Amino acid sequence: MVWKKSQSFARRVLRGMKIFSKNDFLLFFKYLFGYLILVLPLAFLVFNGRAFLAEAFWLVKAQAELIKLPSLPEGALSSEAFRNTAAPSLEDSFIFIPRINVKAKIVFPDTNDSRELLKWLEKGVIHYPDSDELGEKGVAIILGHSSAYPWYRGDYGSVFALLEKLKAGDEVIVVNQGKKYLYRVSGSKVVVPKDFKVQNPDNGSHLWLMSCWPVRTNKLRIVVATDLISTENL
Repeated sequence: MVWKKSQSFARRVLRGMKIFSKNDFLLFFKYLFGYLILVLPLAFLVFNGRAFLAEAFWLVKAQAELIKLPSLPEGALSSEAFRNTAAPSLEDSFIFIPRINVKAKIVFPDTNDSRELLKWLEKGVIHYPDSDELGEKGVAIILGHSSAYPWYRGDYGSVFALLEKLKAGDEVIVVNQGKKYLYRVSGSKVVVPKDFKVQNPDNGSHLWLMSCWPVRTNKLRIVVATDLISTENL
């Protein structure tokens, strides 16, 4: 009995489908394709707008500004940007990367719990608690977002979207606890998070900038390594 009822229902469905002609189906898919063409770019802008705008502004300004931002020559212990950097307050901590026009507050979480760190990232870039102190021997690590959803509440959702634009020789300036530090980029690499290990290449002081990569994903991490070349009191 159940089998016969199922067959009867299937026949009724098939008879109902006959009211739609081949042209109706073609028209349906035509409109569906048209809507997708409209919706997908909007969805891209909504979910990736911060990183996309950061990239666009950088490309527009690159030709004019990169000429003014030469890489630090080998042996240089200062730069115009470094000399002109000052903190409004001695308690301020921030990072300034002239090449990609980034200036962001550095915050210092007291936990390495991943969920708590995400909340701290809403307040600025974070000094990773398990890394060495800024300006000291060892490797200090600063983390920042490369992209974020449009409902993200912080102001730093794409602060490190352009890390891949940094080249060897570019300068990174850090202000912390009444001192300013000048770092020179030595290189970069992409790593798998679970395989990431911190190894000090020598007995010097280093800063690593780290973010999700490629932009708009969290599959890998980009790490930009820098070496401390100069320290000044403010």
